[in-house]
Amino acid sequence: MMKERILMCKVVTSEGDFEHEHHHSHVDDPLEIAELLRETLADELDSMSGLAGTWHMIEDEVIKNKLMETLRSKQKTISLLYEALQESEKKVWG
Repeated sequence: MMKERILMCKVVTSEGDFEHEHHHSHVDDPLEIAELLRETLADELDSMSGLAGTWHMIEDEVIKNKLMETLRSKQKTISLLYEALQESEKKVWG
């Protein structure tokens, strides 16, 4: 049985030529938490791919160094998100 979610906030993002709505609410179910973490992890990985592509195209060394710092920061973020996902999945699957 699914619990009714209480809408906490609505985020509208532009994707191409249309807007996409995301409804967010607080969740405490480990399975729902894991799903949110998977989505966030996928978004971060996609973002990192785009950033790596930008880094590859730019020739200015100062800018490339800043982008490399950003990539390293994203690697840490992705690592922490993955750890959180593993922890959440342990609560679901044991």
